[in-house]
Amino acid sequence: MKRVVLFAVICLGVLFSCTDRDDEVNLVNIRVQNSTEVFFSEVRIVENDTVYENIEAGEFSEYMEFERAYAYTALSILTDSTSLNYVPVEMSMDTLPIGFYTYEISLDEENQVNLTFKIDN
Repeated sequence: MKRVVLFAVICLGVLFSCTDRDDEVNLVNIRVQNSTEVFFSEVRIVENDTVYENIEAGEFSEYMEFERAYAYTALSILTDSTSLNYVPVEMSMDTLPIGFYTYEISLDEENQVNLTFKIDN
């Protein structure tokens, strides 16, 4: 009987000590998705001068935290063979609320950078 009670207490302790990523979010968290066939050696968020490094084709970066960020922002991208830039057509003055987001980067037929903003669950 003691073993059953001890096991139940341990299970409850483990259950309540687990947290998911949303429990401790205090800032805006953004990652970069490389939806191209090109390796990105560097993706720079121009406004914050923040750099994501070494993002393989088709892969995601790690999340980075920002005190202030926007849905669309200027980017500077370095690949093995070239430098690419993205300047948004519209600038939003509304900052993002605390949460998790992805900047999906793709290239069109003319090698122009496209940025798609996504809210992560």
